[in-house]
Amino acid sequence: MLPLQSPKVKPLQFPLLDYDMLTTIEKMGSIPLHLWSIRNMDRALDDLCLRYAPETPEEESRLLDLCPYFATIWPSARALGAFMSERKSRFTKKSGIEVGCGLGLPSILAAKIGSSVLATDFHPDVPYWLEKNASLNQVKIPYAHWDWTNPKPGSEIRPGSYDFVLASDVLYERRHPADLVSALSRLIAPGGSIFLSDPGRSYLKPALEEFEKLGFQRADFIFEVEESSHLPEHRLEKKRSIQVFEFSC
Repeated sequence: MLPLQSPKVKPLQFPLLDYDMLTTIEKMGSIPLHLWSIRNMDRALDDLCLRYAPETPEEESRLLDLCPYFATIWPSARALGAFMSERKSRFTKKSGIEVGCGLGLPSILAAKIGSSVLATDFHPDVPYWLEKNASLNQVKIPYAHWDWTNPKPGSEIRPGSYDFVLASDVLYERRHPADLVSALSRLIAPGGSIFLSDPGRSYLKPALEEFEKLGFQRADFIFEVEESSHLPEHRLEKKRSIQVFEFSC
């Protein structure tokens, strides 16, 4: 009897969709950032499912992993940007890296402040969006494809050499606290700092405990920022409290 073969998975094309986009202005202190983001996430997810119509569990799982959640300006990115805009001297003429950069708000702000920053993400569509947003803000952001849950980054990434490491709203799975802390701690140079923003997800506490185990000192901050919505009036009406943490050795 011949062995059973896995069902063939339909190929995907990138960018996944011809997304319906809008350009917004995010004010980070005195610095305005022009950002290209998705107009309506719910509609984009519906369009994605209609276009690729997953028929097997493998196709459905892969499509779920590639949903364009990165293409929204999330409150945690706003909070991290607000933190950075209030402490520009901490980032000026420094070398940094952002993990899970998505649209790249923190990376672009760091470049505007005067940093040399490398943006990283795992989603195949991110380079296209990041390049567009960097161009809108007249900066250049080098990019490296990297899933930080993989302990072996590519050659573009230099472990132990960054003055600062940025991450916003990246704790989604049970395995993430240990993986994230391990990845971020390997990136910073001696005397460097890790800056993490989080909306209070259930895996935040285990991540804080992992940082403590490694001997990091922690400083906590809270920022009130706009909520994410494709309706401008909702963004103005709703505020979200976001925690920003600084970890240093």
